[in-house]
Amino acid sequence: MEKLREKMKRIKENDIIKSFFIIIYVIVCVLLFINQYNIQYFANGFSAIDDKKLQVYFFDVGQATATMIVLPNDVTMVIDTGSLDSEKDFMESVNLVLDQNNLETVDYLILTHSDEDHVGGAVALLEKYQIYNVIRPKILSTSASEVENENYKLVTTQVYEDVITAVYSEPYCQVTFMEDEAMFAGKDTYIRFFACQNDSYSETNDYSPFINIVYKNNSFLFTGDASEDREKELIEYASENEIDVSVDFLLVGHHGSKYSTSSEFLEFTNPKFAFISAGDNLHPSYDVIKRLQENGIEEIYCTKTDGMIAVGVDENGNFFIKTTKYFVDLPLIIVLFSCVFFCLVCLFDRYYYKRRRNIYLRNKHLVS
Repeated sequence: MEKLREKMKRIKENDIIKSFFIIIYVIVCVLLFINQYNIQYFANGFSAIDDKKLQVYFFDVGQATATMIVLPNDVTMVIDTGSLDSEKDFMESVNLVLDQNNLETVDYLILTHSDEDHVGGAVALLEKYQIYNVIRPKILSTSASEVENENYKLVTTQVYEDVITAVYSEPYCQVTFMEDEAMFAGKDTYIRFFACQNDSYSETNDYSPFINIVYKNNSFLFTGDASEDREKELIEYASENEIDVSVDFLLVGHHGSKYSTSSEFLEFTNPKFAFISAGDNLHPSYDVIKRLQENGIEEIYCTKTDGMIAVGVDENGNFFIKTTKYFVDLPLIIVLFSCVFFCLVCLFDRYYYKRRRNIYLRNKHLVS
């Protein structure tokens, strides 16, 4: 009988161990699901960007635009915030970049214009993070917090009203309208804003500024939804004032629309790498891709096919480009491992069921 009790005790211990491992496995699976965005980030080598002095992230936000920059002095800048539909992806991307850099605030939020696919995530960003500076377009909203200026265009969309209300509700935040400005943002870092030349345009896209960031002779140009007319404005203004706007990295205007990124503009800026933020079947336009290729662009990246794209520049001026093109299908992997795991559990149960049955029959035989 003592031997029998010993065997029963061992079986009970095995049941406890099995239950413990099942619980641990479930917890691991849940954690993997929760952190799958971080796993994608590291699986695609983005950790190689985190330690770079200048970091530029083109977020994958569908048919919208959102960019985040970490400058060498840890100043953070967000240019546009995606759409309402992409708010979750946008916020996950911002959270990840800030966490990897041990940062907790956004120094500059730049809204290029009022369209929903550029300001949709702004309210969520303002609600979660302290933002110290907001640079907004010369477009008024119907918000009760709005400033008055009869010369500026009025847009009546609810999305833009909510954004402007949130902007003026942000504590410790300086809000300014976009103007031409040049500034140094740390050692070897230069930022220039080329604002629209007029106070009023018929199309909201034409309010988009050109933002030029230079670090260690690596030059980036961000364009919002600037049209060919705005591109001509930049060419004329820069030519008259003898400003060099040749760049290495270009965020292609208006999601790669055929009405932006003219051949003249490409010849003037002479970019080496092009980045397109797009997500539908119409963008980027074949015409734009052809223009980019004809102007000798070395590489063309698009968030629709490459996912999130990041450029890192180190203190020696060397740059690195990473994408999330290689998608790790974590749910499928977990399902496959779960099938294997539970098959093993079933075999384990079957084995110990036989042992229990044998013990029971042996015990019954002894009693009889």
